[in-house]
Amino acid sequence: MLPALAALLLTLIVLFGGLQVYRTYDVIQPLEDHLSHIPEVHDVQVNETSQTPSVTVSLGPVQDLQTTYMQIQSDVASSLGGPINIILKDHPSKVLTNVFENIQPILNQGIAQGMYVSMIKELDASAKEQHVQCTVTMNSQDIFIQLTQNKNYLYSIVPYTNKALGGDGQ
Repeated sequence: MLPALAALLLTLIVLFGGLQVYRTYDVIQPLEDHLSHIPEVHDVQVNETSQTPSVTVSLGPVQDLQTTYMQIQSDVASSLGGPINIILKDHPSKVLTNVFENIQPILNQGIAQGMYVSMIKELDASAKEQHVQCTVTMNSQDIFIQLTQNKNYLYSIVPYTNKALGGDGQ
């Protein structure tokens, strides 16, 4: 009985170890290498220890957050599949963080009322008052906000309310 139990335990350890080696060398490492070839990506870390895996991507300055994020999202989905959290690391300053907090009411009102054109104009005007450049783009699911000032940048991806409620964003 004891030898059979030891053999079963050893088999499980070998299988689990083999799975970890496979995930590391055939999935995670190629994903990290592929993402690091995106010019704006400075660093990539894949965390599979939680219920929902996450990919943390450190970004430098980007021309178009939406395009960069969509490329990252596509690469991650094709490599890992399933629901995966993508966490973007930016380089904000206290000023950019304050501006982002100050524009929240404009953003929330624009989403709630569906007044996206006026929301974008108000976001830009509010940021300019504080000497911050604001770029806002949208797709059918998310609003992409880039705040930049000097060498600092803050990136935020805000889902539409109906996406959070399970809608398709259209």
